[in-house]
Amino acid sequence: MSAWSELLSESLGAPAGAASAVERLSVRPGEVAARVRAGGGRGSVHEVSLIRPVPPEPERERVCAALASQPVFRARILAEELPVAADRVFALLGWDLVPRSWDALVATCSCEVWESRCAHLDAVAAALGAEADRDPFALTRWLGLDRRALVARVRTLSPAAAQGPAAPEEAVSGGGAEAPQDVRGGAGQPPSPVPPDAAATSAAVFWSAPAIPAPPTPPGGTGERVRASAPGLVADELPGFGRPGA
Repeated sequence: MSAWSELLSESLGAPAGAASAVERLSVRPGEVAARVRAGGGRGSVHEVSLIRPVPPEPERERVCAALASQPVFRARILAEELPVAADRVFALLGWDLVPRSWDALVATCSCEVWESRCAHLDAVAAALGAEADRDPFALTRWLGLDRRALVARVRTLSPAAAQGPAAPEEAVSGGGAEAPQDVRGGAGQPPSPVPPDAAATSAAVFWSAPAIPAPPTPPGGTGERVRASAPGLVADELPGFGRPGA
């Protein structure tokens, strides 16, 4: 699918031409409310409402975290764009951005048609698709995440934000002969002192193994106490316990 209106048309079966009957459309968390005039603008006016559940705050946080973890979605959302493929992320977490069928909605209309879905509901679904093509964040607002909140949460949860600000050494430029500036106070810091013996800090010295220390000498009488508590070959084989006085 290349457009939100196509996705809505496929899931809700709303013909695109029906949107012309909608005089007013508003989207808020949990509800799409509209006014539809029947008969090509000359008939009666009906009030239509498409109601859906709004995910709780922890679930909305999960969705934002999932979007922030994907570089493509993160970049597009931070640019205040919402690609159609983002619907899959919402769906995988159990919160379809586009309802998969009318069964996922509570749809009401003030007309007298009750035995089947009326044309006014189709008109509102088609108008919602046209609005989503113009502003895809209308669909996230329907789920309780308006554009500003979604962009802010994705920015906060992005990997770059999670790493925190850069260290002072990384934040200042390394070019030029001037000493680095301390970002906290602005004063120049003195260069690190040169070790008196540069060879002592070389890689070869660093990776060389030190001399193995001598084995510790147990206090007097330790061997007898161990043998008394754990007699047999195990205690006899313990190092140092075979010497007199151990």
